[in-house]
Amino acid sequence: MAGMAPQRGLVSDINVTPLVDVMLVLLIIFMISASIETLQVQQEKERIEEMAVKPEPADQKVPVNLPRTDSEPVNLSEERKVVMTINDQAEFFIGPTRVLACLDLAPDLRAVLGSRRKAWGEAEDRAFERCLAALEQKIAANEKLKTDREMYLRADRAIPYGLVLKVMARVRRAGVGKFGLIAEPEEAAK
Repeated sequence: MAGMAPQRGLVSDINVTPLVDVMLVLLIIFMISASIETLQVQQEKERIEEMAVKPEPADQKVPVNLPRTDSEPVNLSEERKVVMTINDQAEFFIGPTRVLACLDLAPDLRAVLGSRRKAWGEAEDRAFERCLAALEQKIAANEKLKTDREMYLRADRAIPYGLVLKVMARVRRAGVGKFGLIAEPEEAAK
């Protein structure tokens, strides 16, 4: 046995080097996949916020000259409520759809609307009553209003205040319990 190398005994220690290598590779894979998922979630949130900030509501397509106020603006696309618009020619719109033209039902209102010279009187009240009766029927037939019982009103600044109040009273009589008025924010005036 003189020429033989000394025999080693069995090694009973665990070689942890390959185990550490595998664990490091797995850790790197998990870190990369978690950061990619977080980035995707963040991009989706930004996309949703961007859509909410820049709405293109169909209700705003009817051009009206709204009164200006310093109240907080309502995000109509978020609310998803029915919006009725009255323009300066006493045409009523629900969303972008014209539902009633008062001048067709009462042509004698033409002399008063848009004119500051002629005052609103009894004859105009009777003529406008035909419009209000037709409006009440249209509102009572609207399925969304039957379930929500809530509406926003955009009325042109040229429409007399008394007319807007009469419209509001008739809308309430048709079954709408909650009512909101929409105005232009003050910042837009500057």
